[in-house]
Amino acid sequence: MKRVAVTTDRFDLAAPWFAANGLEPVPLPCVRVDIASEEVLDEARTAAARADLLVVTSPRTVDLLWRGRGMPPVPVAAVGEATAAAVEDVGGRVRFVGSAGLAGLVSELAKEEPLGRIVFPRAANSDPVPLEQLRGEGTDVVPIDVYRTVPIAPGRDAVHAVAFASPSAVEGWLLSRPLDGLVIGAIGHTTASALTGHRPVIVPYRPSHRALAEALAQFMEVPA
Repeated sequence: MKRVAVTTDRFDLAAPWFAANGLEPVPLPCVRVDIASEEVLDEARTAAARADLLVVTSPRTVDLLWRGRGMPPVPVAAVGEATAAAVEDVGGRVRFVGSAGLAGLVSELAKEEPLGRIVFPRAANSDPVPLEQLRGEGTDVVPIDVYRTVPIAPGRDAVHAVAFASPSAVEGWLLSRPLDGLVIGAIGHTTASALTGHRPVIVPYRPSHRALAEALAQFMEVPA
């Protein structure tokens, strides 16, 4: 069986999709997550309740801010199906679902301007450029850093392929391991851009662990 390194710290969420596609998921986390103070999280919740639109880029953000609390009745623009499902699971109202990362979502939102006050709870080291493009007359963007991903070196387990869910995970892997001879998968184009010089990179048609697992299995010709 082909062994795939799952580099996210949320192995329990990602691993079943790889197993379901005939791959053996191997936990090799390449990131550590540092959560903001409860004061900052409360600030983000208050700002979100007063927003005209929320932009949410990961299920982690939903869990940190609203799991067990419920989301405010504010329209949400979600990056990807997994994030949209997490929003709906805590009672949120999904208005937009992106299919090509934050940049693709921004392109869709730009067609709807003006959007009013957009609150964007995010990872502190996320790319600030895409959403800033929406700033303008009638649209204000309020980013709030609710966590930070810190690259860490993975273990040495042997694998045939590696699945990356963030640029930070790429950085963590390269702290101690090369990518030579491995099949490389990236959950979306933002993550793939961190792999410049390492080709080919398998990028699924939508940003989710399920789609990434399917794409890697198909590329490696794993029997269904």
